[in-house]
Amino acid sequence: MPLSGYLKALREKVGHDLLALPSVAIAILDESGCVLCGLHADKRVWVLPGGLVEPGEQPADAAVREAWEETGLIVEPQGILGVFGGPDLVVHYANGDVASYMGAIFRGRVIGGEIRPDGSETLEVKYLSRSDLQKLPHSKWMEAAMDAIFAKSGPPQFVKPTWKPTDSRSAPADDV
Repeated sequence: MPLSGYLKALREKVGHDLLALPSVAIAILDESGCVLCGLHADKRVWVLPGGLVEPGEQPADAAVREAWEETGLIVEPQGILGVFGGPDLVVHYANGDVASYMGAIFRGRVIGGEIRPDGSETLEVKYLSRSDLQKLPHSKWMEAAMDAIFAKSGPPQFVKPTWKPTDSRSAPADDV
């Protein structure tokens, strides 16, 4: 898909510099526990349907829109699987653009449509088992999210924090 009007205008101002961008993805499992993925045209890696949350857009709406655009399916988000970010979500594009995504992953189910790739952003769409997905080229961020993607239930997942204050003024007092 071409850049949205918002992102195009922003890129005209900042060039290829790093942008922090909100994104969504949606994990749709079939009856056998395989997840719907698309082969991304730019990087030739398998990813969940998803993409950028436009300004003013609800994240769940973005997930539904992206799934429709990339797979031809109408989906219903059913909950949050997790929230991910960090170095594995920094993407360097062929044109020189750099983006750091913070991604919310929804669990979803298909409620309509007919499966088909869009032919420009997504070249192929199919359900993959965890073992099949791990053997195929896929986005780095999916490694951290794999447990959440294939979980049948449970609380939302995220990478546990490692940051700690180094300034003694912000550290908890030992003797209170």
